[in-house]
Amino acid sequence: MTEDAELLAHYVERGGEPWNVSLEASWLDYELRAWVKARLPAKWPLAACNIGIGIGLWDDWLGHELGVAITSIDSDPVVCRRFRMRQARERHPHPAIVRCFDASSGVLGVRRFDVITIVGSTLGEAVDRAALERRAYDALAPGGVLLIADVGNREPPIDADEVRRLGEIWIAFRARHA
Repeated sequence: MTEDAELLAHYVERGGEPWNVSLEASWLDYELRAWVKARLPAKWPLAACNIGIGIGLWDDWLGHELGVAITSIDSDPVVCRRFRMRQARERHPHPAIVRCFDASSGVLGVRRFDVITIVGSTLGEAVDRAALERRAYDALAPGGVLLIADVGNREPPIDADEVRRLGEIWIAFRARHA
């Protein structure tokens, strides 16, 4: 399949899901972005990471909002390839640094991040949810923040400094103090 054909298939699949274009999804995106934006560190420029790309809309927004190339991690090589191609084709001004591996089964490297986000179904799909949260927290720079939006979990995230519930989504903020 050519890159053009693969991207066309991606766009068709993305728009075909009724949830993706629903009023409820738009409202949750707005609420989540507003909540996260208010909790981003004041230090600029930021080193930022998102774990779990999905279709990449969160990564796109985070890169635009921060004005930097974020690091985007996903374990699915197809997701990673399509995300890279889409951002290149759409000429994203801050294309992500895409890494393909299971973040719950390995360290995130030696780099420390000021912001790490885990949004959507990523925690529910993780091999070891607790390990993923620990590794993400450990990869924070002093003063950094871990922002989690967890879909479908009935219990609030543990060890959060601040938690809010939006329908079926828990949003948790955790800061790494110096």
